[in-house]
Amino acid sequence: MGDILDEAAALIRCKECPWYKNCVTPMQVNDEDIAQFRLMMQGVNLPEPARNQMEDILGNIASMSQNMILQSCPVFAQRLKDKPGLARRIKEMMQDWGKEEKETGE
Repeated sequence: MGDILDEAAALIRCKECPWYKNCVTPMQVNDEDIAQFRLMMQGVNLPEPARNQMEDILGNIASMSQNMILQSCPVFAQRLKDKPGLARRIKEMMQDWGKEEKETGE
């Protein structure tokens, strides 16, 4: 009975979630985020060349991370943790992406 209640609670949380039907999105780093980081760096007592180099490095990391990091809703993340089979099926779907079109020539 607990499993049914847990699943019902997850379904309700999912439908009320601001991420609804957007469970996973690429991480977005915008100019405002970078500006906030620069403001934080002003409080750090580093020589100017080191500060500029640090800002450049972290800006590059932020830019590259957009292609490597996904943000996911808490319900989706919990479902993947609770059901390793679900994560495995998603991985298989991603690995097989496009194979059907190649096999049929479409």
